[in-house]
Parts: sequence; structure tokens; C-alpha cells
Amino acid sequence: MKVVLISPDQSELGQIGSQLSAVGNFELTPVQGSNHEVASAVERHQPDVLVVDGVYQESSAFDQLEKTIVANPGMAVILLAKTLTPEFLLHMMRMGVTEVLPQPVNGPALKESIERARQRVVVKKTAHRQGRVVAMMGCKGGSGVTFLAANLGYAVASANPNQRIILIDLNLQGGDAELFVSDGRSVSNVASIAAEINRLDSTLLESSLVRVLPNYGVLAAAQDTHEAFSVKPEHVGQLIEVASKSYDLVILDVPRSVDPVTVKALDRASEIFVILQMTLPFIRDAKKLLGDFRALGYGPAKVRLIINRYEKEPEITIKDVQQTLGMPVYRTVPNSYRNVATSVNQGVPIAKLAPRDPVTKALMEMADALQQNKAVADSKGWLASLTGR
Repeated sequence: MKVVLISPDQSELGQIGSQLSAVGNFELTPVQGSNHEVASAVERHQPDVLVVDGVYQESSAFDQLEKTIVANPGMAVILLAKTLTPEFLLHMMRMGVTEVLPQPVNGPALKESIERARQRVVVKKTAHRQGRVVAMMGCKGGSGVTFLAANLGYAVASANPNQRIILIDLNLQGGDAELFVSDGRSVSNVASIAAEINRLDSTLLESSLVRVLPNYGVLAAAQDTHEAFSVKPEHVGQLIEVASKSYDLVILDVPRSVDPVTVKALDRASEIFVILQMTLPFIRDAKKLLGDFRALGYGPAKVRLIINRYEKEPEITIKDVQQTLGMPVYRTVPNSYRNVATSVNQGVPIAKLAPRDPVTKALMEMADALQQNKAVADSKGWLASLTGR
């Protein structure tokens, strides 16, 4: 087991390091540094357990520590602190710190804490599963796919605070998914990630997101057309690979064009949600898109139809849509123009803005269905590991 010990004080670092070396049977790496060096030390050494001495006592440093913990879900964190107020301990617990020990600490006490952390690391690694990848694609412009993708991510994250959700905006020329659920823009995006693809890991990806909730972030699309041209299919494949190992759910907001970058994303998805509305132009384009999917080898088990802005007693019925497209409608999202427009204009998730809106209800039901399907898939994976099937 790899243990990294970091302290801003050289003498303290040497003293604690000597105590741990005398009682421990693990690989110990001492690092002298402040809170600014913690993230880079974790990225460099990839420890199973991080022991932090006297670095995080000021609230200004908490955000960076939380980002490091979120970016490394398989790592245990032991904090050594001089002031242990109830408020401080509660804050550390919410941030995901494994244990907080009072200073000064002796070697045997720290060893026991590391041993407890070792067991938690083993459990986390044993329980690790590949994150689920879901692509959402409109069959025509104006289908509302970005609104649904961004807000579905929020619905899943808000209902499951122990899970990590990411939305990747692959509308490379002019995508703006982050603006549907936040008021901030990231300095990084899909194109800047592609430019540093050899450095890409969970820490870099996490630091590139627009934060919506502590467990939900959006990776923005490229902001300039010339940047978009630099994103290649292999970049998207590696990006999704890293994301699926770091997050429980990866939502891909995919453009309508069936090009090599889009196909790479669709190949990696376990499910494709096709968004349409109940008008003839949408249905006609949906039929063409489903024909493309068949040519690409995407069977009915992978594709789900979602009707957006559904009205009761429509001129074209769900039965008409199903007969024309030759497959069932998976979900409908009702029309609620006023609240949806306000949500988009303010950059506030509709579940937060209007918790009782029928669109919110539909999104929460979709989020719940995703979690139920995930539980079934996980149980099958667990059974397969026992039976060898």
C-alpha cells in the first residue's frame, strides 16, 4: 500500500515519517509542501492513503482539498489538525476526509488509522465498477437534447449524492451545455483536454469541469471553430475511457451529425437516447437516424426513444410514432414552456427552479430508472464474477 505524507514543516515531516517507518509495513513517500502542493503530489504519486499534516486549517484551502478527494475516489485521506471543533470535523466529514487525528500524533495511533484506511481502500477497489455511459442525441435541431441532458445529470446527482456524475458536451462547434445549469464557464473544455490528451487523468478532468453540484460537473464544448477541428475520434475515445473510470454516470451530449467523432462517442455508450418531438419533420428525421444506427450495428436494445414537449391529445399519437419508427417510445417529457424557458434563461436546473413542474417529475423518473437499471447491471456483473459467465 502506498502512503504519501505531506507537511509544510520539514522537521515535523521528518519526525512523523520516522515514527511511521518504525511501525509501518507500507511504502511511505514524505513530501514537504503546502496546501498548493497536495493535488500535484497526489497526481504524481497516486497514493492509496494520503496523510496531511497541518496543511488544512484555513477555510480558503478547503475547496482544493475537496476537489482532490472527489478526483481520487479510491484514496483514503487522514488529516492531522491542531484545532478539532465540531464544525471543523463536520466540514471534513462532508468533504470526504476519512479520519481526523489531533496533533501531536504518535506512530502507533497513526498506524492504526492507516490500517483502518487500508481496509476502506480494499473495499472501494473491490466495489469499483466501470461507470455507465449514456449518449443523448436529437434527431433534429431544436429537439431540446441539451436541456434534457444537462438537467438529467442534475436530477441523478441531486437524488444520489454518493455518486459522481459528469456531462460531456460534444457539440464541438458552439455547444453551451454548462449554461443550462450554471452561470459559470470553465477555462478548460473538450478541445483543451484534447490538446493535453497525454496528460489526461481523473485529476485533470475534474479540474476542467464547470461545477454544478459537489458530485456533478460539466465539461464544456470547444468555444472556437478552429479548436473544434483539433478534436479527433481517438481523443474522444480516451476522454470517455477516463471519465467512465472516474464517474458513476457519464452523459454525452452528442450532435446530430453522424461523423467519426460522433460515432466514436456512440460506440462507447451503453444506451443512446434519441430525442424527438411529435411532428412530421422530427419523425421523418428520426426514421433516417434509426436507419443510420442500424447500419452502424446499434440494435434496439441500445436505442431509446424519448418524446420531448409532449402534449396530451396530440394530432399524431404515440401509437403512430411507434408504428412509423418500428420501436416503442421509452419516455415522454411534457411541454412546460414557461418554466423551461425561465430555467434556460437563468441557467438554473428546472428541478431547483420548479420542483413540482411536470418536466421535473419526468426527469426524476428518468433518473430513477437509470439507477434501477444500474442496480440490475451491477447485480448481473456480480453474479457473473461468481459463476464465470
